[in-house]
Amino acid sequence: MDNDFHINQAKYRWMAGIAGVLAICLGFWMWNSPMKAVVAMTWVFGIIMLIAGIGSIIAWHDSKGIVNRSAGLLLNGILSIIIALIMMFSHTGSLIMLATLFAVWFIIDSATWFSFADLSNHPTMSRIFSMIGIILGVLLLFSPVLSLSTLVVFVSVTLIVYGVVVIVKVI
Repeated sequence: MDNDFHINQAKYRWMAGIAGVLAICLGFWMWNSPMKAVVAMTWVFGIIMLIAGIGSIIAWHDSKGIVNRSAGLLLNGILSIIIALIMMFSHTGSLIMLATLFAVWFIIDSATWFSFADLSNHPTMSRIFSMIGIILGVLLLFSPVLSLSTLVVFVSVTLIVYGVVVIVKVI
């Protein structure tokens, strides 16, 4: 191992610094353009849900002979992919979709993983977080406007704080 290697060398710090500046810029953009940020988030969440759906289908394929409840994973994967495609390609209702479909997906996904908690390394923690996910999903259903505005504020503030922390680390 080279004793002269340090993670804070200039060739590594500048990349982190650029990431920090980009995070701050993105955070301020989201704060100042919440409607555009919400539409962008529909794409981001859609892509995440698409990947999660594919992962559920792969998990279903790998566990279908082992677990009797594997159909739930398949259903979760299919629903996640359908909702992801709706969120990514239906721009007319993307605001309502982000609030409502994300809440529905959150509830379905949390309920599915609750039923598979006994297969987790930490089943009690998995059940607790699944229940929290179900409760948060229900709350999102009853207040879509509040959930959208809160989502934009939290994401933008998180990006700004992250960017500042990264820049402070590399200075």
